[in-house]
Formats: sequence, structure tokens, C-alpha cells
Amino acid sequence: MCKHALIALMWIGLSTVSTVAQQITTPAVSDTHGFTFQELAQTALGRNKDLEAARESLRQAEARLMQARLRPNPALEVSRTTDVMFGNEGDKAFSVTFFQPLELGGKRAKRISVEQATIEVTKEEIADKERLFMGQMHSLYVQAIGAASRMELFDRLNSLNEQMVAVMDVRFRAGDASRLDTRLLAAETNQVRAKRVVAANQLAGVILQIRSLAGFSPTEPLLIKRELENDFREPEEDVILRALENRPDLRAAKLRETLANAGITLAKAQAVPTATAFVRYGRESVPIVSTAGQPIAFDRENVMEFGISIPFPVFNRERGNIAEAASRRAQARSEREALEVAIRREVALAYQRYITAQQTLEVLRTGVIRPNQESFQIVQLAYRLGELRLLDIVNQQRVVVEAETNFADAQTELNAALADLELAIGVARP
Repeated sequence: MCKHALIALMWIGLSTVSTVAQQITTPAVSDTHGFTFQELAQTALGRNKDLEAARESLRQAEARLMQARLRPNPALEVSRTTDVMFGNEGDKAFSVTFFQPLELGGKRAKRISVEQATIEVTKEEIADKERLFMGQMHSLYVQAIGAASRMELFDRLNSLNEQMVAVMDVRFRAGDASRLDTRLLAAETNQVRAKRVVAANQLAGVILQIRSLAGFSPTEPLLIKRELENDFREPEEDVILRALENRPDLRAAKLRETLANAGITLAKAQAVPTATAFVRYGRESVPIVSTAGQPIAFDRENVMEFGISIPFPVFNRERGNIAEAASRRAQARSEREALEVAIRREVALAYQRYITAQQTLEVLRTGVIRPNQESFQIVQLAYRLGELRLLDIVNQQRVVVEAETNFADAQTELNAALADLELAIGVARP
């Protein structure tokens, strides 16, 4: 009885150490400090170079709108006429002509409409790039939390194994355990440590990807704060309708139809000829009537001339450009319809994945984890009282390890499914 009492006291003392060890978080993930996902996302949106380059396309579109608002430049023509190389009789003329192109058919207004529609499309395209980027960041965030949870699980199991090693050492010295039991427990402990190393390597790789995407320097500290994911309870049809309303890529597809319609209108306006109005001032030589044998004399007169030049659209009526614009409208409509079908399918698959992950997690929580933990506690108590062999407790521990590992993976899968569903819906992030 004294031997069993000693073992029990050691177990109680080491259990206190285990409780403290379970509260230690990994250096990359914390429950109380660090970047929440919203803070990390906000930082990443401002630092990522790919998004920074994508935003330049909006500035380019705004510059094209600025250019579209400009009117055609006028032209000035200066000319001088002389007969020096021919009769050299003093016949001279000088003129200055001012030309101003006149865009008929509302070309300028329609050109502006096209560029304004282009700006709206560009904004939605950038928003969609940000959506995809945030989805990637959310996925990495979930992976980091999952890897950290696995590390903490293996740390806890390793702490329990160390307790078992201490108890085994006492029992071995008391002659109540064999060297085979000692080696068996050591092998089981090393196996848990090896799994912990794998999880740590996974976490390090994910953190490296997050650093790269978010624009963190190698020396800049990065600590992620663990957050509870929100539960999702909307009906599937409501989720699909919300996706059709929120997705920026679908809004961009609809705006491309508007842009294509504006392109058709502009192409038709281009078929209207551009007139050119002009004003000419000149000094011309007018011959003075003279008698035979006398040299011709000239008088100088000031003249003003007004006119307009209008080309005839006989050969080029922009039919090719109009047909191309009409084809683009049909293409934009087909792409929008195809995208709507794809979004419905994407949301339905993501929703089903989330529901399945939620059900799996609940089954593991109530039907696997709790019974196994209770069984393990009974086996531990029986082993401490000398009723079971070490092999029995090792086998039961393996069952518990597998169950808790599956539970951690299921929790990660649930978080990943939720992130995938939010990406499919187009939920607004920072």
C-alpha cells in the first residue's frame, strides 16, 4: 500500500506541472496577444505588392478618362506664295489659316461614358483580387491555428508521458515494472515528440507564407492571436443569393455588359464624320491693268475666308468596329451568365463542406473524445493501482492521441470550410 500511495502522490504532483504546461502557447500563436485576423488582413492589404500593382490599373483608367474629356487640338497653317522661281514679276501672297476639328455625333460624351464604365469595372476587378487575397490569407491563418493546436496537443501528451516516465521509474526501482515496460514507454514518448516536430515544421512554413504575403520583414515580429470562428446558420438558398449580390467578380461581369453597350454606342458615333471648321486670313497680289510693253504691277488686298470641311463616309462606316462591339456585348453577357452558374455551384459546394465539417466535429466531440478521455482516466487509475499492464495504458493512449488528433484536424477543417464559404460568398473583410 505504501508503494501505491507513493506513486499516487507523485502522479498528483506531476499533474500540477502538466496543467501549467498546457497553458503555454507557441511563439507564433497566442490566445491573448498578437494580430487578430482582421488586423493581419488590414496590414496585408496595405503592404502586398501584387495588390499595389493591381491598384495602378485604376489610376491608368482614371488617366484615360482624363484624356477622353479632352477636345481635339486646333491647327494653324501659315503659307507664302511667290513667283520668284518663274516669271519673277512680283506676284506674292501670304495667308494664315486656323483649323478646328468638330466632333459630331456626340463622340466626346460617348467616349467619356466608355471610360467611366471602364473605371467601375476596374474597381470591381481590384475588389475581387482583394477578395481572393483575403481568402488566401484566411486559409493560411486557419492552417497556422490548426498547426499550433496540434503542437499544443502533442505538448500536453508529452507532459503526460513524462509523468508516466516518472511513475515508471519509481515502479521500476520498486521492482513493480520491467525494463521492457520502460523501453515501450520511451518509444511512445519519442513518437509523440516526433509528431510535435512535424507540427512545428508545418507551423513554421505557414508563418513564412503569411510573412511573405503580408509584407513582413524577416526581423519584424509576427504573433497571431487565436480567435473563435463565427458560427454560420443561414439557409443555403439565402447564402447563394447573398453571394450573387456581394461577389465583386459578378458585379464586374455585369459592368462589362454596360461597358460593351457603351462601346457599341461609341462605335456608331465614330461612323459620323468629324468636320473641320477653318478661318483663313491672307494678303493676295491683284494685278493692275497696264498697257502693252509695260511690266505687270500688283496691288495688295486683305482677304478673309471661312469654311467647313466634312468628309463623306462612303467607304468606311465603322461597320467592323460596330460588329466587334456587338460581339463583345454578347461575350460579356455569356460570361456573366456562366459566372452566375459557377458561383451557385461554388457556394453550394462550400456550404455542404461546412455543414459536413460541423457535423463531423460534433460527432467527434460527443461520441469519440469524451468516451476515450473517460476510458483513459480509468485505465490510468487502474495502472496506478497495479491492476493493468503498461501495454494496456499505451494502447489506450494511442487511441486517445488518434482521437484528439482527428478532433484537432476536424476543427481545422471546420475553420477552413468556413473560410472557403466566406470566400465563395464574398463576405466583406477589412
